Amino acid sequence: KQWYQRRVRGIKETGVDGIMIARAAWHNPAIFSKDSVPASQAAETFLKRCIDYECPLNILKYTIGKLQGLFTSTDGCLQVTRHIEPRLIYKHFGLADYYDKVTEGRGSSVQDEFQKSKRQKLGDGHILLTEQLTPTILQTFRSTVAPRQILNQWLIANGFSEPSYWTVETNKIFTGYLRIDNDTFVMEGDFKNKRTAIQAVAYAYCMKNH
Repeated sequence: KQWYQRRVRGIKETGVDGIMIARAAWHNPAIFSKDSVPASQAAETFLKRCIDYECPLNILKYTIGKLQGLFTSTDGCLQVTRHIEPRLIYKHFGLADYYDKVTEGRGSSVQDEFQKSKRQKLGDGHILLTEQLTPTILQTFRSTVAPRQILNQWLIANGFSEPSYWTVETNKIFTGYLRIDNDTFVMEGDFKNKRTAIQAVAYAYCMKNH
C-alpha cells in the first residue's frame, strides 16, 4: 500500500502520466496495487500472463525464483525451477488446466524443437553435443534431482519413448551416449567414470534443446 501512495504522490507532484518499475516487481508483482495482494494471488496473475504470452522458460524460472513469499525454502524453489517442461512448472501452481486450454491451438512446440534438432545430425548419424561443464554444474550430477532424472521426466511427459544411456571407455576416459527414439546423441569430455559421462550427455541435451 505504501508504494501505491508513493505512486499517487509522485504523479501528483511531477505531473507525469505514469510511473514504471523494474526489479522490485519481481519480488512483488502487485507493488502498485491500492490494496494488499497476497503473494499467491499476485503470482497466479503473473503466471497466467506468462502462459498467455509464451514467456521463455529461462525468464519464467528466473522470475519464479525472485517472487517473494512463494516458497518457504530454497529447496522448494529448486524442485520447481529444475523442471525443463513449462507445464510441470505451471502444474505446481495449479495452472495445468489453464496452460492446456491456452496452448491447445498453438501446436506442439516441444515436438517441433525436437524435430529441428534431428536435422542437425553429423555424418556418422550421431548428434554431437557440446556444453561447458563448470565445477558447480558437475556438483549437481550427484544430487537426487540430476539431469538424467529431469530429462527422463520431461521425455515421458511429452510422449517420447524411454531413453537409453551407455558409455564407451577409451584409456580410462568415458564418453556418454544418449538414444531417444531413432536418434543418438554423444557428449565427449574428460569424464573419469560412467555416472558423470551419462549425466553430462543428459545435461548437454537439456541445454541444447531448452
